[in-house]
Amino acid sequence: MAVERTMTTRAAASNALRQQRFVREVTIQYNLCNEPWIKYSISIVADKGLKKPLYTSARLKKGEVLYLETHSCRYELSFAGEKMVKAVPASESHDTETEKSQNHLLHSTNEEKTDGDNIMTDVFRWSRCKKPLPQKVMRSIGIPLPPEHVEVIEENLDWEDVQWSQTGVWIAGKEYTLARVHFLSKD
Repeated sequence: MAVERTMTTRAAASNALRQQRFVREVTIQYNLCNEPWIKYSISIVADKGLKKPLYTSARLKKGEVLYLETHSCRYELSFAGEKMVKAVPASESHDTETEKSQNHLLHSTNEEKTDGDNIMTDVFRWSRCKKPLPQKVMRSIGIPLPPEHVEVIEENLDWEDVQWSQTGVWIAGKEYTLARVHFLSKD
């Protein structure tokens, strides 16, 4: 009988371990205003599956704003609209900026072609919040925050200029080591 119990216990433990592998770990931390936010993890901002509405960029385009904190500063990543980009055929130029643009044209999912020479592309804004404000105050003054509450660091960012890592985010070549993350919507 003792042998059967041990095997049953081992099987139950093995089954529990298998189930835990699919559970996403979420750790809560207190933000710079002493409110509960999620500890930064790449899994929070990573695209979820193959459905475009679950992509972080799509969430931002639909009106959500991503607030990210280091241990001392709060940043805002928001959708800034669309801009017209001239489509350049590969045979016309070989400079790195054009190659980046062409590569973007081939691989981006956030664009809509408008005519033979130009396309519309989504652009994003990276800002530092001048002062961390409680969520209730932020919602009352507006999401994304109005210009008097932020210092815009990068405008007209391509989504490819935002590179997530295990420890933070690279924006236009500069690394920001992140501690906390929170999506907020206008509503």
